[in-house]
Amino acid sequence: MDTVTHALLGAVVVRAAFPAQGSAHPFTNRQRLLAGAVAGAFPDIDFLASWVDPMIYLTLWHRSITHSFVLLPLWALLVGGILSRAFRQRNEWRYLTLLAGVSVASHIASDLITVYGTQILAPLSLWRASIGITFIIDPWFTLIVLAGFVAGFSNTSDMLPRASLVVLLGYLLLQGGLKQQALSLGREHAQRAGIPAVRVAAFPQPFSPFNWKIVIESADYYDVAYTSLSGGYAGGGRGKGFRDQVRDTYRAPARLHWQRQSRFGDPGAQAEWVERIWGDAQLDYFRRFAELPVLYRIDRNGEGRCVWFTDLRYVLPYITPPFRYGLCRAGPDADWQLQRLRD
Repeated sequence: MDTVTHALLGAVVVRAAFPAQGSAHPFTNRQRLLAGAVAGAFPDIDFLASWVDPMIYLTLWHRSITHSFVLLPLWALLVGGILSRAFRQRNEWRYLTLLAGVSVASHIASDLITVYGTQILAPLSLWRASIGITFIIDPWFTLIVLAGFVAGFSNTSDMLPRASLVVLLGYLLLQGGLKQQALSLGREHAQRAGIPAVRVAAFPQPFSPFNWKIVIESADYYDVAYTSLSGGYAGGGRGKGFRDQVRDTYRAPARLHWQRQSRFGDPGAQAEWVERIWGDAQLDYFRRFAELPVLYRIDRNGEGRCVWFTDLRYVLPYITPPFRYGLCRAGPDADWQLQRLRD
């Protein structure tokens, strides 16, 4: 989830959880909203680690210790202490620590619902938890939270912020149900086509909760389809603009277009060569991160070669994938060097 939405959600959760009336604390509604927003955004401070090593940050450090339930009390105490000094209310550090804890927890929970994966047990475990029902930037999610924030900012009542959270919960339940529908489409296709599926996965897509990417994973290849579960698009469009490309990508369930993509390229000697490169120690961090690794492309420049890989979770037909790493060498006798593809 984007940091702005995290901040808004943290503020709304604080307004809903900490009543405006009947409390002995000295903070106004707007001060509590501000405190909740700061604490809600706090876990994304791990972005600073990208200045040290962008690859290790993206594949290992991001959403790790600052997004951990194990370390949540530490972060709550830290943020609560900073806020007590910022508000010049040092005696209220306990109240602000509790407030910060609730808000940081909302950040971790709202990252869990995306597909990126969150190390909720760090530093005890590198395991990444993911429910995978919401795209990382969801305008509907943000609008619901924004409505609760505006209501909490302009109204002394706690009812509207609480109502927005109830609506948000309903929206997430809808997304969970839609994911199950997408998974059912994948399982049905695998059964009809006789595909020896290792795994059937469904990933939320941009712009609409009804847009899903279905992946049937087999030993050496993936079968992929994009669907709009609203059934509003039949497929076969000829649009050339970005909006047309997006619309034409997501087809009605009855008219899905399944595409097969080899994990390491065309079967044979090349695929074996690419798989050996994929096993290079320099790609260790990316291998830990990529749930659905796939060959992106091979670049040739004279005797030089670059072999690029990406994660199929983030491949969309109408945008360039954000995570593309590989190994390059200047010639047959040169050493392979880890690089990130940026063009």
